[in-house]
This record gives sequence, C-alpha cells and structure tokens, in this order.
Amino acid sequence: MLALCRLMIIDAEFCESNLQLLFTVVENAPSEVVRSNCTIALGDLAVRFPNLLEPWTENMYARLRDLSVSVRKNAVLVLSHLILNDMMKVKGYICEMAMRLEDEDDRVANLAKLFFHELSKKGNNPVYNLLPDILGKLSSQNLNGESFCNIMQFLIGSIKKDKQMEALVEKLCNRFTGIADVRQWECISYCLSQLAFTEKSMKKLMESFKTYEHVLSEDIVTEHFRNIINKGKKFAKPELKAIIEEFEEKMDQAAY
Repeated sequence: MLALCRLMIIDAEFCESNLQLLFTVVENAPSEVVRSNCTIALGDLAVRFPNLLEPWTENMYARLRDLSVSVRKNAVLVLSHLILNDMMKVKGYICEMAMRLEDEDDRVANLAKLFFHELSKKGNNPVYNLLPDILGKLSSQNLNGESFCNIMQFLIGSIKKDKQMEALVEKLCNRFTGIADVRQWECISYCLSQLAFTEKSMKKLMESFKTYEHVLSEDIVTEHFRNIINKGKKFAKPELKAIIEEFEEKMDQAAY
C-alpha cells in the first residue's frame, strides 16, 4: 500500500484510477497499521491533488471514527494540517472533529482541542460560523448528554467577541422554530445558557421570545433559561440587571 501511494503521488491519472482501491483499503483493511499508513498517505495526496481528493472529503472525515486509536490520531493530525493551512475547506463534516474532543483516548482529544484552538485564531474565527451546524448535527447524534455539554462548552469558550455572541443569540433562538424534538430544544437552550450575555445580547434574547415561548413547557429547557437569569444577576451592572429582571418577569408569565 505504501508503494501504491508513492506511485499515486507522482501521477494524477494513476492517482485517480486507484483512489477507490485506496479508500476501500483504508476502510476495510484488518491491519490498523495499514489503515493508519493509508490515512497519512491520503493527507499527502490531498496536498498534491486537492481537486481529485475533494469528492472524497466525507470518506476522509470518516477516519475519525475508526476503532483504532492510531488511525483516529493520524486522521486528526492530517485533517488539522489540511484545514489550518487552507488546503481543505471546512465542510459540514466538521462535527466529526468536534466529537473527537470527547475521544476516549486523551491524546486524540487533546489534538482535537488544539485544532479548534488554532482554528479560532484564524480570520474572523471560523468556529463562530460552524457552531450552529455542529450543534444541529451533534444534537441528532446518539451522544450522551455530558459529552454534548463538554463539546459545546469548549467550542463556545473560543468565541470572545461580543458582536459574535450577540449574533449567536439570534441564530440559536431561530433554531427553535420548526423543530419538534425535545432533545434538540434542550441542546439549544443549554448552548444559550453558556453564552456570556451583554446588555445587547440580553435584549436580543427578549426580542426573540416568540421563537422559543412554546418550548418553555419543558422543565430542562426552562432550567437552562433560568441559569441565564441567575448568572446574569450575579455579575450584571445595573442597566443589564434591569433587562434581566424584565426577562424573568416574562418567563414567569409564560409559566402560567
């Protein structure tokens, strides 16, 4: 397989005609060493022939779910290198990388943390734009509640700008509309409770009340909104405190 990969890196036509074989091996080879080596080779091929590998992006992200720790570790390293060096666009499969934040192996989890930490330093912080998509995908996965909370807490922690926080309030509130799944309501309200609220973002939460009023019948959802109130009261300046109290009143009225 290593010899095949070295030949593939020389010639685009030869590479294209053998990609199907390479991905079949990287997915099904019984030897984790073979799967691991092929994963590294895919990174080299993606640098050499990005257009040929682009249609296989989903298959490359699938390596993050491999049963072998060494394959997952190499997959995180390869994808981190490609994305952080702008050789691969961050696509809708990024939630696979987010799930590695809770990997059972500490080395893999730490590499994933390093990736998101570095990603958050780029341009206008891509993590901010990716967050709603990651939330949507993770909330529909069979993921335990604690892992979901840890992942989202880590990602939200990388968003520092007030303007982005304010925009997130609106984006997250809008997600309540058209969703009938209680688990997703709980996930969205949890993420809202992790944001750092300013006067503006608190006003946004108030303005968006109609989008989530119907979900306040769920205890866990209400609890998350109460957490926003309780946290706000502890640290808020007088102007913000007044808005929080107004919001609390609104919440109390909705409860009856």
